[in-house]
Amino acid sequence: MTLDVLIATHRPDGIRRVAGMSLPRVEGVRYIVSWQMSGDTPVPTALAGRDDVEIHRTESIGLSLNRNDGISRSQADIYLIADDDLSYTAGQLRAVMEAFGSRPDMDVAAFMAESDVPKPYPSAECPIMPYPKGYYPTSFEIAVRRNARTAPLRFDSRFGLGSGVFHLGEEDVFMLSARRLGLDMRFIPVVITRHDGPTTGERAVSDPKALRAMGAVMLLFYPATFPLRIPLKAWRLGRKAHAPMPVAFVRMAEGALMQMAYKVRSWWR
Repeated sequence: MTLDVLIATHRPDGIRRVAGMSLPRVEGVRYIVSWQMSGDTPVPTALAGRDDVEIHRTESIGLSLNRNDGISRSQADIYLIADDDLSYTAGQLRAVMEAFGSRPDMDVAAFMAESDVPKPYPSAECPIMPYPKGYYPTSFEIAVRRNARTAPLRFDSRFGLGSGVFHLGEEDVFMLSARRLGLDMRFIPVVITRHDGPTTGERAVSDPKALRAMGAVMLLFYPATFPLRIPLKAWRLGRKAHAPMPVAFVRMAEGALMQMAYKVRSWWR
């Protein structure tokens, strides 16, 4: 098996973070870095001298388009979604390849990440869609086998940081797209990376575009019950002091309506 680790980064400080990741050399593993807003910043020496690292400057804007750039450049058997603030061991990357090697029918896997911020995971291997109760995947836990079935799979550019529309939810929409393609998707209880501190999704709850993303994702996942789920989620956010309940409700409702309008426009095209 071969593996491409697709690292999305942006700006000069982003490529410096990649250089500081101390990426392990592993047989069969290549690191593909998609670098937005690079300007005339030179590639750090720690990366430029490595034959297992590719740096690609891209003029695209937004995290999802950055990830899609990496996916389009991958040529390995498997690609792993990654960010510039992770740490890996050689054993963890081999574990990704071994998981796919021992499950020839598996198209998409969601693994585990170590962190100082607790996150709930299922206790055993299981199908990932629908999500097990209380669980949600994070982008850098997701790996995909490259084959004819997964070829159309991409991130929705309207979701994710820098999109200008919805600042969260890109991994949820990605997984929903995978389910609609009929892919074999599993949660694998194996730690494959470490990420310290809260993720973007955990930090940006009160951002209006993040709240709108929650509403849009709720509509996509629960088209029949989202009108009941939005006020419940708004109440929970208000109780945890992430956002005032009325504000959360209005922004999530706006997001659901925006997603409905987008769907209607796509039907008429």
